[in-house]
Amino acid sequence: MGRKKDNIMGAMRFVLPEHRELYNRIKAEERRYVPPERDEEQLAALSGRIWEARQTGSPVTLVYYDGTQASRLTGTVAHIDQALGKMKLQTEGQTVWIPFSRLLEVELATNS
Repeated sequence: MGRKKDNIMGAMRFVLPEHRELYNRIKAEERRYVPPERDEEQLAALSGRIWEARQTGSPVTLVYYDGTQASRLTGTVAHIDQALGKMKLQTEGQTVWIPFSRLLEVELATNS
């Protein structure tokens, strides 16, 4: 019985295309990445690391939510736009604008 429950579409003989589409959409929603909520202390810590990286010109590694999953990007902070709430990150070969609201983690590069 547990086997049929895990694969409901395989257990049914006839499935309408509309039902299959709805089932697939529901399963995709269940797998969707939901970024964690940040409190004021965490936001202040992220902001401090970004400003430090901007002032020193040192590279940073950002972990941010790109709409579907958490992504990682390394580069230098080229510009911070507080009015629009985003920052420009210069990487090798590209420039990316990342909204502050999508930041999950900021790691400063270590100089060895």
